[in-house]
Amino acid sequence: MKPTLLIIGAGSRVGQATADTFAAAGYTIAVASRSGKIGSKYKHFTFDASKPETVRDLFSEVRRTTGIPSVVIYNAYSAHITRPETPFESPIDEFQADMDVNATSVWVAAGETVKCFEDLGLDALGTTGGTFIFTGNLLNLAAAPGFLTFGMGKSAAAHLIQHLALVAYPGKPYKFYYGDQRHADGSPMPTGLSGLAHAETYLQLAKDPEQKPWLHTFVEGQGYAEFPRQEVWVPGS
Repeated sequence: MKPTLLIIGAGSRVGQATADTFAAAGYTIAVASRSGKIGSKYKHFTFDASKPETVRDLFSEVRRTTGIPSVVIYNAYSAHITRPETPFESPIDEFQADMDVNATSVWVAAGETVKCFEDLGLDALGTTGGTFIFTGNLLNLAAAPGFLTFGMGKSAAAHLIQHLALVAYPGKPYKFYYGDQRHADGSPMPTGLSGLAHAETYLQLAKDPEQKPWLHTFVEGQGYAEFPRQEVWVPGS
C-alpha cells in the first residue's frame, strides 16, 4: 500500500512542489486549504486553519477517503502586521486568528498525526517511521518590527515541535521538524522561498529513519545548516 502525505495549507509554491515531489516518490497525496490552488491533480479537502475545532474532522475525512497519513506537513500561516511602537493595538479577533492558525491548529494537527502513527503501527510505518513537519521562519528566534503576533504563533509552534521531538516521543519512530529556509549567510527569506528546496528537504526528512535536528534550518542546494541565534531582524536591513 502506498504511504499517504497530508499537506495542510497547500499553496502554489511550497505546497505544489511538495505534492509533486512526494507523488513522484510513490506517495498518495491529500491537500487541505481554503481553496484548491494546486489544481485537481490531488485530492483536495476544503479547510480553514483559523478554526481549530475542525482539524479533527479534516483528519477523519482524510483517513476515510485517502488513507491514514504517515507524513503530515503543516504549511498554513496567518500574519497581521502590527506597528512596532504600538504592540497592543491589534484587534483581538486578528490576534486570535494568528494564534489559531500558527499555534492552536498546529497543536491539534500534531495530536491527530500521532494518532495516525499509532494506528498505522510499526509494520505500516516501516523503517522510515512517521513524520510531522511545520513550515516556519526566523520568528521563533528573532523579534521583527511588524510581526509580533506572527512571531508569537511561530514561537509556540516551535516549542511544540521541540517538546514532541525531545521529550514526548524520543523513543518512538516518530519525527518532528520545524522547517526554516534561509539564505546562505543565515538571514531569513521573507520572499523568494523555493518550493523545490522545501520539497526536497521534506522528502529527505520523511525518508530518513532517524530524528535529525528538530530546528531544521536549511539552504537551497545545501540542505541543513546551523546558524547563530539572531535576536532582532529588521526587514530590509
